[in-house]
Amino acid sequence: ALDLIRQRLKDLPPDLMLLEDLTYLLASRNRLDHFPDWLADMTDLQALVADHNRFRDFPEVLLRMPHLTQISMGDNELQGIPLDIDLITGLEVLSLWSNLLASFPASLGNLPQLQILDLLHNEMTVDEQNMLTALLPDVQLNLSEPCNCEFDTGFQSYPSE
Repeated sequence: ALDLIRQRLKDLPPDLMLLEDLTYLLASRNRLDHFPDWLADMTDLQALVADHNRFRDFPEVLLRMPHLTQISMGDNELQGIPLDIDLITGLEVLSLWSNLLASFPASLGNLPQLQILDLLHNEMTVDEQNMLTALLPDVQLNLSEPCNCEFDTGFQSYPSE
């Protein structure tokens, strides 16, 4: 495992390419908003933890890494899960808590190894949660309670005199 937590990184150091046997990369609490293309060449990498960074888009390079078993990108600004997430065929744990996710593709159901999907603290409707529960009956889903709120504004109108 390589620990790059709290290194103020904006990019992963190219020297990582030399670590051919690296299986676990911790890159949390940095300033990352992308991963370099060469990351896909790290075929022994199984787990990637990049929580608390600045990702807005799910890194496309990860879709070229079918050998990944764990991806954790909680507390970023991710707005969606790619439609072709199922290209990461070995994925067992996908942790995307505290993001801005607005779409949940049906291709999540095509991940044969998926055991845990952590979507806590993402704004989800009851329908989205029901769809995921039906789509992934054997997967441990970590979901926040959906809001079925009725708001009382406290505003009362008085007849004008």
